Amino acid sequence: MISVKIPPEAAGCKLIKYLSKQGYSIAADCGGKGTCGKCRVKMLSGSFYKDSEMSCLLEPDSDNYVKSCRAWCSEQGAEILIPEADSTDQIALSLGDSLEYSSADESAESVRYGIALDIGTTTLAMASIAIKEDTYEIIQTVSRLNPQRSFGADVMSRITAASEGQLLAMQEVLLSEIRSMLDSLRVKADIMTVVANPTMLHIFCGVSPERMGAYPFIPEFTDMKILTGSSLGLPVESVILLPSASAFIGADVIAGCLSVALTDNAQPVVLIDIGTNGEMMLYTGTDNGGKLYAASSAAGPAFEGAGITTGVGGIKGAVCAVELHADTLMSHTIGNEEAVGICGSGLIDLIAVLLSRGDIDETGYLEESPVVYAHGSNRQLTITEQDVRAFQLAKSAIRAGLEALIHEAGLKVDDISKVYIAGGLGFYMNIDSSVQVGLIPASLKDKVAVVGNSALSGAMMFMLRDTIMSREAEKIATECTTIELNSSDFFTNAFIEYMMFE
Repeated sequence: MISVKIPPEAAGCKLIKYLSKQGYSIAADCGGKGTCGKCRVKMLSGSFYKDSEMSCLLEPDSDNYVKSCRAWCSEQGAEILIPEADSTDQIALSLGDSLEYSSADESAESVRYGIALDIGTTTLAMASIAIKEDTYEIIQTVSRLNPQRSFGADVMSRITAASEGQLLAMQEVLLSEIRSMLDSLRVKADIMTVVANPTMLHIFCGVSPERMGAYPFIPEFTDMKILTGSSLGLPVESVILLPSASAFIGADVIAGCLSVALTDNAQPVVLIDIGTNGEMMLYTGTDNGGKLYAASSAAGPAFEGAGITTGVGGIKGAVCAVELHADTLMSHTIGNEEAVGICGSGLIDLIAVLLSRGDIDETGYLEESPVVYAHGSNRQLTITEQDVRAFQLAKSAIRAGLEALIHEAGLKVDDISKVYIAGGLGFYMNIDSSVQVGLIPASLKDKVAVVGNSALSGAMMFMLRDTIMSREAEKIATECTTIELNSSDFFTNAFIEYMMFE
């Protein structure tokens, strides 16, 4: 825990907003409604008000904690403790095995430098590369938690925040974090390529995503954009936003398709980027008409640790795997560091173990919350029946979305020759556990290829051959057929079915 002093001059400002402006990334999974409790801070001295009228003081709980989304700063000031990880979280960045590159001679005059940025709803990932002719070398990578989590854990909460006048605040905290990441890379780059889902791209540009919050879900832009770095206060000459396909199929998915060369396959293949949303792209293969289909399934933030009692993102120290040893639940953590919580892959493992042990039945009923002995820590991690329910919703959305996409393409599950799993969750995900909990169909178990952060990989590849890649990216974005799962009877029926554990 680290100490933060709240000055009297902050009086009248909501505490979570004040902390965000000071560079502290405080989780607020519920969007500031006061229900998740993840923004709690411990009071050491001073006071806070319970509303913006500043007429009544806020009483801390029995442990002297207050929810920062429910506290308004007072003229008295205060001193509080916040988790150290909230200001220093570093994401374990995994690029997977799909990325191939050759070293560039950095002493050559023809070498140019670029920055690739993937803006995830939960995490930010950045890489600097040296480019020479048809080769490039990754110089350095850095990743952080998205500071916009103070405005809510998912896309819809960010859209709501924008509609309530917080668009520019969300843009500024994002750009501030990006500047900090650029400083840490210490590379003077000519170009930055940016990929993200459409909502994150809109906020990055300072464009309201409000129209994507309700039917017919219309984005303000989907085409590729070229901006000047100076217009965003970023120390690069030009900023290129890769194209999106629709309100929920973004540049991150398009970049992922470039990374795995999706359209080079002769047989049907699928790319699934599992995060707060499960974005999917299916290519029927050159031998089957060469058609593209896309869908986005609202999995919710459970796979990224949000909304889970002891959940965290894919940060160092996150429990990423759980095993049963002599009836004791033992964990492994990212970076082999002291456990700080459980991330999506660890949650999948834990649910699988509890199912095999009979602690969870087919409906998801959990009679007693289990204890996981956390690696390198005295902390005992646990999950609740509510966490299991959030997991069921997430896994059912992904599984039903995948099968609905395959159905709409006129194919069967067994027709798929390969499934690329992208995203931080995919990199650490145990495929056996994923099949056991019903996230992945059993018939596809041996066809899964884990590709890590394919969005960031694609953003880097774009800089290498930007003319060719821009044509391919625009082709994928414009030619794919987007399936609206909310109007699909197949999806609805499959979703209900896969809520159960087999």
